[in-house]
Amino acid sequence: MMRWLDNLFKKKEDYPEFWQAYAAKFKQSDRSRVIVLDCETTGLTPGEDKILSIGAVALHDNVIHVKDHFYVFLNQKLNKPESIAVHGIVKNKPYSLISESDALKQLLKFLSNSKILGHHIQFDIQMINIALATMGLPKLKNQVADTNDLYSKFKGVDQSMHKSLDELCDEFHIPKKDRHTALGDAFLTAQVYQRLVISV
Repeated sequence: MMRWLDNLFKKKEDYPEFWQAYAAKFKQSDRSRVIVLDCETTGLTPGEDKILSIGAVALHDNVIHVKDHFYVFLNQKLNKPESIAVHGIVKNKPYSLISESDALKQLLKFLSNSKILGHHIQFDIQMINIALATMGLPKLKNQVADTNDLYSKFKGVDQSMHKSLDELCDEFHIPKKDRHTALGDAFLTAQVYQRLVISV
């Protein structure tokens, strides 16, 4: 609670340069670029579990730009056998691990002022915001949208239909390559998003 209050009353000029550079981007908007984001975590309990990997891919005017992507693995002390069975992320694997703070610095630069999209994205955003809070920083400033909500609108239903990413991939005949990796799931979600917006 005290950390949250400290952030609330902190002056903008007190934040580190990388945050100020990120926040300054929101003086203008870029609606042509959307970032599809996904996190792999040690579990599903915000405040207790940790982010293990962040993957994101950009769409420019609804076209996926594979080269415009972000993918990092975080060095965390916590890991759980039950989550390893899902995402396969373990220590001593052939990928570089970086600190949580470095990962978030890089992520903010990549995100810029783009809209964030994801499937059941509020969990991912909450996990990132908690990590930012541990650095004494405010929450993400980006606009956020959920493909689950977009799918409900696509179907003409007012209430959320709570569809899984697997179910949407099956419905739209999208091969589920690299499922349960952060970048793989981001790429799959980007393809789902394309089906939704192009079909409207």
